[in-house]
Amino acid sequence: RLSRCHPRVPAGVTVCQLSLPRGRGEALVLTRLQRGRDPLSVRIDTAQGQAPLSGILQEFEQIQREQRETNGCTERRQWWERRSQLDLRMQGLIQSLDQEVLGCWRGLLLPQDPGNPPLDEQELSQLLQKLQEFGWDSP
Repeated sequence: RLSRCHPRVPAGVTVCQLSLPRGRGEALVLTRLQRGRDPLSVRIDTAQGQAPLSGILQEFEQIQREQRETNGCTERRQWWERRSQLDLRMQGLIQSLDQEVLGCWRGLLLPQDPGNPPLDEQELSQLLQKLQEFGWDSP
């Protein structure tokens, strides 16, 4: 669905999507869209990596479960301790994803020309609206 909004991506904006192919195997698909360029999709095989994707996904699901449990904690100090531990685990998970799963492909997440001026409010609003029309649901 993301590729259908490709012609509507404003100049100077890069849209990237990470997705899991069917079957949740040991692969990740990175798609990059820019106006005036063909969409680029890369299948990143993660089975042989230092941090297999399945392990990272399991850790992410565990962090989410523990976060839901933490939200029910009524004692303030205990809540902060749990929250701090979860934040550290999430930071480690993101670093593993960046360094050990994406590896050299993480460069595709960077904009082509960082010297472009930022979007004005109207352009940003239009982009968010178009992305939401194609299924993207959180800014």
